[in-house]
Amino acid sequence: MKNFLILIPIFFPQIAALIMGIIKFKSDKNRNIYISTVVMLNLFFIIGILISNNLREIHLIKINSFLDIYFKIDRLGILFVLLASILWIFTTFYSFVYMTHEGNEKRFFIYFMLTLGVTVGIAFSGNLFTLYLYYEFLTLATFPLVIHSGSKEALRVGKKYLIYSFSGATLALLGIILIFSISNNLNFVENGVLQNISIDNPKLLLTIYMVMFIGFGVKAALVPLHSWLPAAMVAPTPVSSLLHAVAVVKSGIFALIRISYFIFGSDVLKKIHGNYYISILVILTILMGSLLALHQDNLKKRLAYSTVSQLGYILLGIVLLNQNSLTGSLLHLVNHAVIKITLFFCVGAIYFKTGKKYIHEIRGIGKEMPITMWCFTISSISLIGIPPTNGFVSKWYLALGGLGENKAVFVIILLLSALLTAGYLLPIVITAFFPGEEKNIVKKEPDLSMLIPIVLLTIIVVFLGLFPNVVLHFIQSIVRNIV
Repeated sequence: MKNFLILIPIFFPQIAALIMGIIKFKSDKNRNIYISTVVMLNLFFIIGILISNNLREIHLIKINSFLDIYFKIDRLGILFVLLASILWIFTTFYSFVYMTHEGNEKRFFIYFMLTLGVTVGIAFSGNLFTLYLYYEFLTLATFPLVIHSGSKEALRVGKKYLIYSFSGATLALLGIILIFSISNNLNFVENGVLQNISIDNPKLLLTIYMVMFIGFGVKAALVPLHSWLPAAMVAPTPVSSLLHAVAVVKSGIFALIRISYFIFGSDVLKKIHGNYYISILVILTILMGSLLALHQDNLKKRLAYSTVSQLGYILLGIVLLNQNSLTGSLLHLVNHAVIKITLFFCVGAIYFKTGKKYIHEIRGIGKEMPITMWCFTISSISLIGIPPTNGFVSKWYLALGGLGENKAVFVIILLLSALLTAGYLLPIVITAFFPGEEKNIVKKEPDLSMLIPIVLLTIIVVFLGLFPNVVLHFIQSIVRNIV
């Protein structure tokens, strides 16, 4: 009976969202108290479950060995669920002020909380079927957030989002069915369910892996299936933050780690050369994302293409199949999430206070919004990978992973991409802080409800750079067991 407690952080925010649809709040303040209580309580529930070591798995509905809704808590799931839940709290408080000028706040927060429950479900999925189920729910829960404004452009982008997401999920489902036909087991097992199965047809396994990687890779913005992500910038900034930092793209990354190390296993992937062909797409993802970002004048779109490139770093760590590379990959999953959500919050604050969306419009804004722009600058330096920031630490391990496989070309690509990252982020900082002429400066910092999350997240960025062992040791304990 105790194992049913695992379900609380999955269903609690979803039930709370449905109840919110019925309740008529007397004021926005009461509504905000309700939402913040739900989101923070959910984190406490998760922590309580993690402290109780005996609460580890539950089969919610099991019809047969394929149709089995199964939840299991392991270290990888813990890393992902804590990252998502903590950043969700920051986004909640930021959204209270930001969404006042977007309208339809109640509807926004209903789907916002639904998405939280679905993301926890992905983190706690114990097998491929459950992961796939919640992966599909994630598309449905985030779709209303993407089309929030209801404009023609938003509806067009929403259609594109659905087409890409469901097409990728269809490929993933095909792979799941084929894997089940070979292994008769979809449970996530360290070193993979295929480790003790003789490989009679390595080409078939390679095909299945590529089909699944591309299928789940759609949400991870794998080039050439990435265009839905920049298009989704039509959504409000808090949604963009969640899409790029936590919920959608990181769920795609999480799924790819699951299939690579908990279904196939690194030994099997090396035998079938599964990483070789995928690495070509990964290199394209890193370089194309950076090159496309250079040409964007729209602030959010520049950050969107940046996300495509940075996700390529994480994918590179996955396919190199060694301990250093996967350590760097998981570190960058965490670091990129914190950095990118900070950058989006800063850009959102600029738009909220000034209505400016384009880089050429923000000349001198560093004097008007110094705290916001300094936070943007620190986060930009971290994303470039300049020491002693957290971005440097994760890229260091990725470089070690490349050298460990005797592939110096990957290190060169990382360095080149770092230069390109500087090329598309530093001009924003220079434009903001070095105007051609002094004007009458009027302070335009956002309200504290928006500014405090930005400042706290920036402090976390710096802290994780100075003290990476806080996360690093836990990540290394995950990696030692699966590579």
